[in-house]
Amino acid sequence: MELKWLEDFLAVAKLRNFSQACVARHVTQSALSRRIKALEVWYGVPLIDRSSYPVTLTKEGTAFAALAEQIVADLYRSRREALASREAAGRTLKFAMPHSLAVYFFPMWWREQRRDSEHHAAVVAADLDECIDLLLGGACQFVLCYRHPRVPNLLAESSFRGVRVGETTLVPVSAVDAHGNSRFLLPPRNDEAMPLLAYSRESFLGKVTATLHAELEAHFPLVLRYESALVEALKVEALLGEGVAWLPEDMIEPELRAGTLRIVGDADSTARLEIWLFASNASDSVSLADELAFLRQLRRVDDAGIA
Repeated sequence: MELKWLEDFLAVAKLRNFSQACVARHVTQSALSRRIKALEVWYGVPLIDRSSYPVTLTKEGTAFAALAEQIVADLYRSRREALASREAAGRTLKFAMPHSLAVYFFPMWWREQRRDSEHHAAVVAADLDECIDLLLGGACQFVLCYRHPRVPNLLAESSFRGVRVGETTLVPVSAVDAHGNSRFLLPPRNDEAMPLLAYSRESFLGKVTATLHAELEAHFPLVLRYESALVEALKVEALLGEGVAWLPEDMIEPELRAGTLRIVGDADSTARLEIWLFASNASDSVSLADELAFLRQLRRVDDAGIA
């Protein structure tokens, strides 16, 4: 059983509407429904009567709601007390972000921000949904993530404070052969199928590149060779000559300079990504003042850039 299951259940119990609960919890309806069902399976009985509108709680659900509310309140109170005790002796700023940003973007960005600062960073690498859960649950103060017009951003659409801190471009790349030529081209030679190294469909980068792949497939065949949510995994496959992968350009600069990877295709086959930093809105957070002060220290963005 997970804490977010209880929080999802309490949101539905309070609002009596799955759609409104999704907005309040910053999750999709499929994710919310899946978690509520998992809680009911764990508890052993139905907690919500979905046959009525608005939805109502079952008899067992009504009894469980009071217990769940107390459990959640006690857990957060205990955590706040523990964090207050630990952070009194330090200035830790906790970040959650995709693995690629944790490896390639954050170290240099953080080095620029922390000059003349007593803060130090603690980083958790996770997928975007997990990062949002960590921010909502108070387990981190900041989320660093990609943004693209093709993919809705639950943080940007909510009241979370956000600021753009960087950008990159997803570019299609191929390994080179022994003669220094690209192993694969866009469009491919002689209308042969292009081997595709793709991100998992449910990942953020997978959603961004899905449209690019569809546009290409309308003109020539693609064959999926490998799929992963990790940028690093696709880069390794591309270096091995297994196919074409869309990788963040600034994260493969060493390979591009060395000539082991080469950009194929044109500008229409690329996707521009923004990199955003979102901050917690928890007014009862013991470190909210530190969060606001830290955001003001971002020298690369002026006050007009804070949303």
